[in-house]
Amino acid sequence: MIKINLIAEKKAAKAKPAGGGVKLEAGAETRNLLLVAILLLGVIVSGVWWYAKNRELEEWQGKIQEAQKELARLEEVQKKGDYYKAQKERLERQIQLVTDLKKQQQVPVHILDQISKNLPDFLWLDAMTAQANQISVRGKATTYNAVSNFYNNLNNSGYFQSVVLGRASVSPDGVAFTLNCTFAPASVATAPAESEG
Repeated sequence: MIKINLIAEKKAAKAKPAGGGVKLEAGAETRNLLLVAILLLGVIVSGVWWYAKNRELEEWQGKIQEAQKELARLEEVQKKGDYYKAQKERLERQIQLVTDLKKQQQVPVHILDQISKNLPDFLWLDAMTAQANQISVRGKATTYNAVSNFYNNLNNSGYFQSVVLGRASVSPDGVAFTLNCTFAPASVATAPAESEG
């Protein structure tokens, strides 16, 4: 009878799978190394990205600080500009006020000039008031003729309208009188032309 040793074949069969298992272990190590390399590469890429972003953040923070310093400087400049603008407006208002006063001053000066030109001899003024163009005069003269001459001079000057002689009375110094009239600045331009013609 023939005897077959089945045990030895079992051992041989077991040995083959063991060799195949080593190959599988070598493939697993390669995969593990590859995973570790990918993971390490990911960590390196993440580190480089983080470093680059951190540098970019620092640059932006530096730019923001510079911009804030510039903004503070410009705010000071703007405050100075606003101050000078307010000063300029104040000075312009003062200049306009002086100009207006000069314009308004011309009329009273012109009134006084015309009154003095039309004063006859032996007549003097005690008081004169003017509101707008309405003029009231109070004075004294040595005679009634001087008062009459003053009245006629104002009427004929072309600068005064509605000349009304008020009360004239004898006083210790002569004749006291009052007179009211309207100064006509519109006639100023026509009066010289009339006197030439």
